[in-house]
Amino acid sequence: MNFFTQHILPIFDEPVASGSARLVRLVLEASGESLVIAVLGEHQGGIPFARVVTPRVLKCLPQDLGYACHSFGSLVVADYLAWREAGHEASLWKVPLGGVEVGERFEVEADNAAGVVDAVLERCALFHRRQSQHETATDDASKSAPRPSSESRFANSVKREVLARRPSLENRFNRTFSLTGSPTGFPIDYVGHSYATCYAAIDPKSKTLVRSRAASAALWRLARARDAFGFASPERMELTAWVPSPGLPIYSDSEYAIVEDTVGELREQALKEKLDVFSAYDAHCACERLMEREVATVN
Repeated sequence: MNFFTQHILPIFDEPVASGSARLVRLVLEASGESLVIAVLGEHQGGIPFARVVTPRVLKCLPQDLGYACHSFGSLVVADYLAWREAGHEASLWKVPLGGVEVGERFEVEADNAAGVVDAVLERCALFHRRQSQHETATDDASKSAPRPSSESRFANSVKREVLARRPSLENRFNRTFSLTGSPTGFPIDYVGHSYATCYAAIDPKSKTLVRSRAASAALWRLARARDAFGFASPERMELTAWVPSPGLPIYSDSEYAIVEDTVGELREQALKEKLDVFSAYDAHCACERLMEREVATVN
């Protein structure tokens, strides 16, 4: 190469950071479409990273879908990071929710480690760049993310009824735990001395995506909270699921069949985690369950 050629050729800096990543997709059952809700990967050298694509509930999406993308993405990220921090191999990790798929691994290069993560996120249609890219798996928004409306109404109704009878139990509602030592974490609706529960609502008129997976996510939170509690975990931990009482004219036979099938699937999932599922027709029934399991131990 002569002097002239050497100086007119552009000089490109080699990337100084690299890594591998996978995209986590939420599959929309009705249409077969999918949305990327989280990214997982490892920097060069094996240091893991994971990010939620939507660290806030996006108002531009229908409410249930916005909730699902944020909440389920946060759950996947926390589970993956906890798995890796426990020293397990990334290849052995399994996604904790049905209807969520993990894509093939691909390589990424960038100028630095943060750029590797940014490069992965920029492949995602729902990603919106923020001023700071240092959100953790349990962003503060996760504590205030709106729940599906039927689930929220049921949980709030149970809490009101319990506190009307036992105001001293207020500080046991809406507790949080963290898989990664973060000051923020995932919510558990009630954690007492002998009893812990999350509330779900199996409304056959709601979208399948949120109805089944929100309840599955609640089971996951209970199971991981039990792991975090260790020997201090309450004796009884279960999902409390609202289901419509029999014979209501607003529900068809096929819709009652959906309820039965959904509860059956949840019981199978709970059995794998050594948890229970309790069906309640109303807030009073759920309140009585909590009182029966918990209050006798604190008198």
